[in-house]
Amino acid sequence: MMMGYLLLAILLVLAGHAFRLLRWEQFVRIYERPQRGTMLRGMAGGYAINTLLPLHLGDLFRAIFVGRRMKSGVGFALATVIMDRFLDVWFVALGFAAFALAGQGGTAALQAARIYLVFAVVLAVALVVVVMLRDAIKRGCLAVCGIFNDTLKLDGMVFCWSLINTFKDLRRINLVRLAANTVIMWVAYLGSYMALAAALTEAGHPMQLVDVFGALFGQSAGDLRVVLPGGVLAGAPVAACAAMLSWYLLPLLVMWLATLLPERVRGAMNQATAAAPAGESYLNLLPQADPQDRAAFLSQYFGLQNKAWVDRFLQMNQDITILQDYSAGSNATTMLCMDKTRTFYRKYAFGADGKKLAEQLHWLRAQQDRLPLCEILRTGEDADCCWYDMTYDPQAVGMFRYLHSNPVEKSAAVLHGVLDTLEEKLYRPTATAADPGTIEKYIATKVDGNLQKLREARGLHELLEYPTVWINGREYRNLNQLAWLFDHDRLRKLFAADPVATIHGDLTIENIICRTDDKGWYLIDPNTGNLHESPFLDYGKLLQSLHGGYEFMMMTPRVSVRENHIDFALTRSAAYDALFADLMADLGRRYPDQLDSILMHEVIHWLRLMPYKLSRDRKRAAMFYAGLVVVANDAADHAER
Repeated sequence: MMMGYLLLAILLVLAGHAFRLLRWEQFVRIYERPQRGTMLRGMAGGYAINTLLPLHLGDLFRAIFVGRRMKSGVGFALATVIMDRFLDVWFVALGFAAFALAGQGGTAALQAARIYLVFAVVLAVALVVVVMLRDAIKRGCLAVCGIFNDTLKLDGMVFCWSLINTFKDLRRINLVRLAANTVIMWVAYLGSYMALAAALTEAGHPMQLVDVFGALFGQSAGDLRVVLPGGVLAGAPVAACAAMLSWYLLPLLVMWLATLLPERVRGAMNQATAAAPAGESYLNLLPQADPQDRAAFLSQYFGLQNKAWVDRFLQMNQDITILQDYSAGSNATTMLCMDKTRTFYRKYAFGADGKKLAEQLHWLRAQQDRLPLCEILRTGEDADCCWYDMTYDPQAVGMFRYLHSNPVEKSAAVLHGVLDTLEEKLYRPTATAADPGTIEKYIATKVDGNLQKLREARGLHELLEYPTVWINGREYRNLNQLAWLFDHDRLRKLFAADPVATIHGDLTIENIICRTDDKGWYLIDPNTGNLHESPFLDYGKLLQSLHGGYEFMMMTPRVSVRENHIDFALTRSAAYDALFADLMADLGRRYPDQLDSILMHEVIHWLRLMPYKLSRDRKRAAMFYAGLVVVANDAADHAER
């Protein structure tokens, strides 16, 4: 009879472990496909360590062993193990309480019931406190993690993030299935404990269910001290001790051997129990793949910076992986991403910037039959946000890269094609007469308004007072010496002769995408709301790249300012110089009498850039002011000739 009871106890505890695995999977599968073999090995190893050592150290092994083999890492695995054990505490507390109310187990059961119930209440109170003080606790997590180096800081923040989201995402779990797995697991465990008690009684050491329950969850906490002097089996017959050891160890061996079954057998078992149903999708614990991007995002999250943005960002990107952030000088964010089927670019913005991005999206849709434009895959718009996904093609690169990896003549041919296509397909069909009122508003808003913002900028106040500015060792007239350049009568006369039509609005070098297989080009990232919609604004944007060297400035990390001297290590390529000369010659042929207007629109683009740099890139703002001064001097020299 003893062997029969022991075999039943082993089979039931294995059934309980199986349903524990299924319950654990529910926490994991929110974010990734459960790896049953790895999880089963981790459970077996964890139980083995718990059998030998106290304090449930095996659970730490389980988290580390499985986490190192999971996409989401050790921090996430540890968070799921904590959740698993968190649910167990409540059941064990209720179990001891039931034994105490039934008058079983004596003082030991009553004491254990008190301890577990107090522990369960403390956990409940702790959850309430965490919810109430969540902001302060987040700051505390950031402060504690910030004590360590960058790697450990990131690991700590990921663990805290995982723990928060494991609890938060309980709402995504099938709670009926969770309850069923938990109930069946504990029914199997209790049945195993009853069968084990019967086996031990048959072996000559009488025990009841409460005694086994106390041995496993009481002071000895389920380790081998039960068979050592002072343990519940101290002095018991050898058969009883052997039965207990067999109950501990044989299920672990079976669990380990189960992971070594042939792939065909394990696959059939997984299919039967839906380990990873076909078509099941998973959220990303963190959408960013790059550690630096993860660290920046988590620092923002735990630092409580822009909570609304964080919530919307996660809502939008929870089902994709962000490979790289390509954002540049814009309030919208552009990222290289991937999902289960493809790699793509995603661009998004919130609030007022989201409305601006929506206008860009509408422009792309409106002009898609006229021009070669980026292919839009998916879009999303609401009151506070706009986003859209664009096709990623490894053969398509920005003209900056194309120019510096191919003969200049190829880039010049592409640029001529772009300008010809815009002229034929966009500018001419949408041409209209210049409106004096619009020109006046353009001057007041884009010229006067931005000049006033420059004068009010504390970071540039002293610099603006000097009559001349030395930029990288060369002297230039300061803007206060070029007031005539911005004279309203002069600008009205220049702009009144401008052609007016629908334009791209942000025709920089980087917004012209060239195919390295020479199969064409296309445009991205138009800008609407320019007021004075003249093709000359598009040409001015090209000049901002090729003349002003905007892209090289964006790569320059530092600038020094001493009195009226601005110095920075600006790189300028021969390819830029050659393409700039070619562009000026082309514009001279197209508009021989209107180059002054085109050059002024370039100056105004630099003016429009300055408020953004002063607010978002203050440390380098003087460098971009230097760019403004240089192009303004060149525009003045051209006008004076």
